[in-house]
Amino acid sequence: MRKPHNSKLILLTVCSMTMVLSAGCVQQKPLEKLGLITVSGYDMEGKNQIRGTAVVQKFDPMTKASTKVITSLAKTSKGLRQEENLQSNQKLVSGQLRSVVYSRELAEKGIIQLVDTLNRDAAIGNMVYLTIADRTASEIMQIENDNKGQLNLGTYMYNLIKQNVEGEQIISPTLHEFNHNYYDIGKDPVLPILKVKGKDVIISGVGLFKDDRLVDELKQGDLFYLKVLVDKYSAGTKELGFKTEQLKKIILKNENYTKKPIFSKIYVTVDNIRSKTKIKLVDKKNLRFRVNVVLDSRVQEMTQALDLGKPAAIKLLQKKFDQRMQKKIEELLLHFQDLGIDPIGFGNEYEAHLRGRTITKEEWDRQYKKATFDVRVKNTIERTGVID
Repeated sequence: MRKPHNSKLILLTVCSMTMVLSAGCVQQKPLEKLGLITVSGYDMEGKNQIRGTAVVQKFDPMTKASTKVITSLAKTSKGLRQEENLQSNQKLVSGQLRSVVYSRELAEKGIIQLVDTLNRDAAIGNMVYLTIADRTASEIMQIENDNKGQLNLGTYMYNLIKQNVEGEQIISPTLHEFNHNYYDIGKDPVLPILKVKGKDVIISGVGLFKDDRLVDELKQGDLFYLKVLVDKYSAGTKELGFKTEQLKKIILKNENYTKKPIFSKIYVTVDNIRSKTKIKLVDKKNLRFRVNVVLDSRVQEMTQALDLGKPAAIKLLQKKFDQRMQKKIEELLLHFQDLGIDPIGFGNEYEAHLRGRTITKEEWDRQYKKATFDVRVKNTIERTGVID
């Protein structure tokens, strides 16, 4: 192996020393000197002020990590940050921000100004979760103090939303998704609504937006139908209830089963749901859309024994599923139309047929009012859990 020439060796040594010295010039920010904001909340305070609440993660090399809730008043989010820094012995930074909570009152007035601030902060990633408080953001944030700092609200809220997105319960509410749907003329945003329950925070529903204003809320029972229209299911779950007369023909007559059902209805839970929804503009002149929903699933649980060992019984159950889901989806689409909101993205499908012409918001608002929807649902039960 050849040894480097002396002049080359000197040059390498000088370069190495230069790199070390340069690295030493970079501004260091020891963790113990920073307060990491993990959750931010915003409420209206009177007519011209915003109340900001921040959960701050603090590190001290002599003790374990702790959290602190800081509240401030200002006209803008940057003003809030200045006020918050006056209440902290550590410089507050937003690089670890995971969730943002807006009060219902603020959301009903419009949140784009505050969302835009997040977009302009280079330290904040576009995967931050945006949420709406059932009442006030400060109520949600106060949970940290109610649990005496043991909850770690930043981690709790992030995991609460993340696992429900991954579990296909709600639609992903990231900053990226909100921006995409807000600035897209043919679609409106949706965000989860948080509620205090005891000393915990839960997801109570999903907020529906017209532009950046909250106009309505979907409760838990309807979240499935919104998700099936907007996104795909790969392993979803849904519980459906039927009147006894509707399934009377396939009720299993067996002395081993109770003769007096616990419930007045028959409830059937299907899981492992895989879905695919296709929306197509079939009549451009009259603006008629066809919505085809195809699902594969298995029966997981029944509150009354059904004779699902026969193909005819499976067909009957599938038919009842199809009718129930079709009716619910039709009702939901008409409700969205009455509100003048388009969380599904029919405007995108309409614009795709304009041969390159960009649709305006005013044009789509006019067209959307006269749209009709032809909904078709086809559910295939692949497994029933019946043991022969």
